Formats: sequence, structure tokens, C-alpha cells
Amino acid sequence: MTRHPLTHRTVRVWLALVLVATAGLYGTAAARTASAAEAVTVSLSTMTPTVATASTPELTLAGKLTIPSGTSHDDVIVQLAYAQVGFRSEMADGPDSGDDEELNTVQDTLGSLSAGSYGWSLHTSIASMNLTPGYVYAVDVQAWSDGGFLGALRTYLPYEISAVGTTQLTVLAPVTAPSPIDGYQESISSQASYSELTENTLAESMGTTGSLYQLLAAGAQLPKGTISWAVDPDLLDSAMQIDQGYILAGDGTASDTIGPDAGNASDWLKEAKTVLGDSGSELWQLPATDPDLGSLSQASTAQAEQLLSDAARQSTSADTISMVKSATGRSPEGLLAWPADGQVSAATLTLADSFDPTAVVADSNSIGLSVANEQYTPTGRASANGKDNVVVADDALDAIMSGDSADSGYDSAGSNSSLLAGQRLLAQTALIAMEKPNLARTVMLTLPRASGTEATDMGVLKQLQGATWLKSASLSTLLAQSPDPNASTGTPTRSSATTATDLSTTQLDTALSLESRLQLYQSILTKSDPTTTGFAEAVLRTLSTGWRGSGSAWTTFESAVSSRLKSRTSEVYLIPKSDLTLSGTSGSIPFTVVNNLPQSVKLGLAVQTDPGGLNVTQVPVREFSTGSSTVEVKVTTKVAANTYTVTAYLVNASGAHYGTAASGGARSLHVTVTSIGFVALLLFAGSMALLIFAVGLRIYRGRKGSRNEPATHEGE
Repeated sequence: MTRHPLTHRTVRVWLALVLVATAGLYGTAAARTASAAEAVTVSLSTMTPTVATASTPELTLAGKLTIPSGTSHDDVIVQLAYAQVGFRSEMADGPDSGDDEELNTVQDTLGSLSAGSYGWSLHTSIASMNLTPGYVYAVDVQAWSDGGFLGALRTYLPYEISAVGTTQLTVLAPVTAPSPIDGYQESISSQASYSELTENTLAESMGTTGSLYQLLAAGAQLPKGTISWAVDPDLLDSAMQIDQGYILAGDGTASDTIGPDAGNASDWLKEAKTVLGDSGSELWQLPATDPDLGSLSQASTAQAEQLLSDAARQSTSADTISMVKSATGRSPEGLLAWPADGQVSAATLTLADSFDPTAVVADSNSIGLSVANEQYTPTGRASANGKDNVVVADDALDAIMSGDSADSGYDSAGSNSSLLAGQRLLAQTALIAMEKPNLARTVMLTLPRASGTEATDMGVLKQLQGATWLKSASLSTLLAQSPDPNASTGTPTRSSATTATDLSTTQLDTALSLESRLQLYQSILTKSDPTTTGFAEAVLRTLSTGWRGSGSAWTTFESAVSSRLKSRTSEVYLIPKSDLTLSGTSGSIPFTVVNNLPQSVKLGLAVQTDPGGLNVTQVPVREFSTGSSTVEVKVTTKVAANTYTVTAYLVNASGAHYGTAASGGARSLHVTVTSIGFVALLLFAGSMALLIFAVGLRIYRGRKGSRNEPATHEGE
């Protein structure tokens, strides 16, 4: 941001003296009636021209004056005031800054007014304003009553800005929105399968009055080459799925009716092919599902890197490139890392490096790009985190497209917000171009992801057609430039406004848990399963940047994905077991594995006992075909007459537990071991019975024999 020569400041001081000398009464009145200024609103609806030249005959402005209920004012007039703006920081000033040149002769007399809205219009010749060529002017529309200041509105008018050099402007526009497709497909009445959506918002936004359609339609009205587009390939894929018909099931239960807005996707895809396929502009890709880089940089690094690598790999796969080419008519230029609002930290940049994007999009206030004393605005290129692929958006230009607070206060009062933002954009770019007229550079402006005013945003850009001091440049052009050697960057820092809308720790933990569950499910499959692709995309969608600030919609979507994934993973489980008694010091426990999936799975059994002392064999990983399979777990012990808790867990090849006790991934039972086996006990009992019988029989026979023999005589 550069300051104009001293002569400009002298002009401003002279204007201030004129104001003090000729309009002191107005200034005093303004101070006396500050409270009234807060109540009366001045709005602007039309302004011609938006860029003035010496050949422009007249400046015309029109709008409304709104007086709140319960108040009235006498002798109300509306008039103009103006002053030169020397450098960009001055644009933070509000109307009636105290040094404006007031045009007392150009007035619209409205008379006595009660509460309500009243139209006003002002006309003056450009020549009578004595404007100096090569300057930007702040133009205030002021309302007065009986010499008391009521309120004002500020806009800007560039005057005779010549082709001052080689300043170029890159405009980067995102085409992305969170997809509510939860990965599940349902067949209705034996018809084709339809994708399940948790809400209808995306399908609605693709209609001709929806924000996604309006974004493309309005962009088509701009001169070719004005915009470089950054599209989420998952959005294109989602549109194709919706176009084939869909079902709505917000609670995870399939509906039996087809979604009402499938035709919207067809209309949008046609517009996308026309606009995104235009060879006059560039088409770039975001990682599939547009993962929230800023939020993920606060999560587990290993898992976050894996998720981003998955998203990037999906975007750059041959199938995705082919799909994008089919949808738009051409292949994308490369892959961008674009965190929310362009806000980066060291962790965000490191995470972006993990999938090696073509470029990282950052905002100038986040990365601290500037030159000494803010003498001028440097080109939008920087090196950071050991990488030289950072493209930097100008934060002041971005603020205009996001609803600059300097203009947003007029929106509700009937102002043409596109007009106000457009004049501010013209003024900012003119001041940039005049800072160092002979310096070749390219600055960048980015549109917000989800402003809800896409058509308005494009209307703002349309006003740049009068900016003869600018040339449009593609993102590739900006990337081809080197960082300004006189510019420096500070410590990358994410703004508090951005971090306040991050996905919460709970949301991140839940999403990462979903990813772990999906990976575990994939690990037991023996062959590729088409359904896992849908679930993998759905899990990535839970981390989309578009969910920021939409907690309830995110919860609905995540719950549906979790429910559908759970129903799939629960198709493999262990049958519950009853308690068991083992007679002897060894035996076996049968466990039954049920596989209801349409393919074989690879699983083993990890068996644990409590307390110790019972030795059990583990079941190594093997294939279990569809249906039920029983495996025997051998047990031995040296401890007699004890009861153990035996728990068997389904495990994958790496030993990770598959499923939970609730889903049948683990089963427990009590095993009681006796000291003597049951058969041995029967044999022992039988033997003892025979022995007793034999002894008894012998005694009986002995006694009977004694009674039958003849008596003997003593001495014989």
C-alpha cells in the first residue's frame, strides 16, 4: 500500500481548510446531532458513470433516505461531498471524515419528512467538480435537516485512471459444496439402485435459481479469461449421481420415494460443461470432497495426512480425470490446496505438503505478505514452509467479495450492494495500479466458498470491465511469476474468525473414527467391493470444508454414514456362546463365525482368559466363506476345579479387533474345568461297584461254605 506524493497530501489539507472555512456550520451541526445520524439511513441504488473521464458529461446518483418510525425532520436536503483518496488504508475511513469538499449547490430538497423511505437523486457535471486526473475520489451522499447532519453513505469514483502499467488481476472462484450422499444405495420396486441423500439442499442449489447454478450462469456473463475455476470433483460426481435419481433418508432409513430435484442436476451439469469447459478460462481441481485443511491440521497428523492423501489420490486418479473431462469437456490444470478463507498456519502448510499440490492458496493477512513500510502491493506469490508454490490473495480485495463491513451496513436499507462493492473494488485496484505504475505484478482475488450471493459476486466483478488499468490473468500466469524480492512474509497465522468456525474436536474425532472403521472393514475383504468406494467417499465428505458452521446438517450426515457403515460391517460376527463345563484338564470350545457378506473374508480369533492358568490356542487368520463356519479352540490347564472367563475376538491380519461386543465382534463365556473327567468318573464308579460286589460275594460264599461242612472233633 503506497502513499501518493506530498502534492496529494497538500491537496487534501487544502480541501480540509476549504471545508473549515466554508462549511464550519455543517461540521458543528454534525457533532451536535450524532445520535440522529445513527437513526437516519442513506442508501444508494444507481450511479453513473462508475469510472469517470474528462469526456463524461455528468455524474448521477440515486437512492433512498429512510427515517425510522417515531421520528420526523424538517427542511431535509441531500447533497454531495468528495475528497481524494491517496492510498489504500484511507479506504477504512467512513463517510463525513471532516475533510470532504461539499457541493452545496448540488442538492435534492426533500422538505419535511416523517417516518418512511423517500427517493432522492443528485446530478452534477464532472467538469464542475474540478477533479484531478489520475486519482480516486471518495464520494459521500450526505443528508441534512435544518443544518443538522442526519447521515451519509460513502462510495468511490476513479477519475481518468490511465493505463498506468502492467498490473494484472487473477480471480479464483471455487465450485464446491458439501455432498449429502451417504454412500448407501437403495433399490425401489426392483428398479435401479438410487443414491441416498441426507438432505435436499445440494439438489436445490443446482436449480436455475440456486446458488451453484447462479455462480456458473453469472460467471458466463463475464469476459472470457476473467476467472480461473477450482472445482471439487466430488461435486461433479455427486451431480451425476443425483441426475440418475436419488432417495432422501435423513435418519438413516431409506425412503420409498424418488427425490424431487433430480432434474436440477441435469441442468447444472449442462451449465458446468459450458462454463467450466470454456477454453478461455482455466479449470483447477480441489482434493475430492474439499477436505477442511485448517481443521484437519489440528487433528492427528498421521490420520489427517492419510485422509488428504486419499482425497488427492482420488482427484488425480485416471477414473476421476476421465469423469471431470466427461463433465466439463477438458482435463484440469492441477491440484490446489485451499484452506478455508485462505488462512494458513505452519501446521496447515505442512499438511498441504503431504499430498504435494500444484499450489497452495493463502491470504495475505494470514501469511503476512508485504513490503517495507507498505510502500506498494507486491505480486501475489510467496515461498513458505520450504515451498515456493504459494499463491497469495489480497485480503482487502477478498473482504469486498465476502461482504466488506464498510458496505454491508447499507445492504438492509435498500442499497445496491453489488454497486457499492464494485465501486470499492474499482477504487482498490486503481490505487494498487498507481502505487508503482511501472512495476509488473499480478495480484489475486478469491471468491468465498459459500457466500450465498454468488450472482452478486459476479456482478461486482462485472464492474471491473471499466478498469482500464487492469488486465485479467490466469492462475497459471500468477504461478509462473517469482515472488517479489523486496517482499517478506511473517509467521503464518490463522485468524480467530476462521478458527472459530473450525470443525470441532468432537466432529474431527468422530470422522477419524469412521475412517478407522472403514479401513478395518476393507482389511477383511478378499476382493474389491464396489460398496466400499461409496462409503470411502462418504467418510471423506464428513470432513468437507463446506460443513463449517453447519453443525446440525453435519450431525445428520455423519449419523447416516455411521449407521449405514455399521449395518455393513455387522454382517460378519460371532454367534453368542453359552457357558461351558470341561471335564478334565483339556478340551475344546467351538466358536461359530457368521459371514453374511457376498464374498469370503479374512479373519482370525484372538482368545483371552481371565484369570490366567488356562492355556488356549489362537486361531490364525483364514478365509471364511459366506455362511456359518465353526472353529475349535483347544484349551488345557493344570489347575483343577476352576472357572474362567474366555473371550474370543475377531481379528484381521494385523491383529486389530474387528467389531465390538455389541456388534458380535467379540463373545465371552464362562468355562468351568473339573479335576476328573466324566467318563473316568463313570469307570471309576463302575469299578468300585464291581469290586464291592465281588468282595461281598466272596464273603457270602465263604460263610455259606462254613455252614455246610461236618463238625469236627477237637483233637481229630
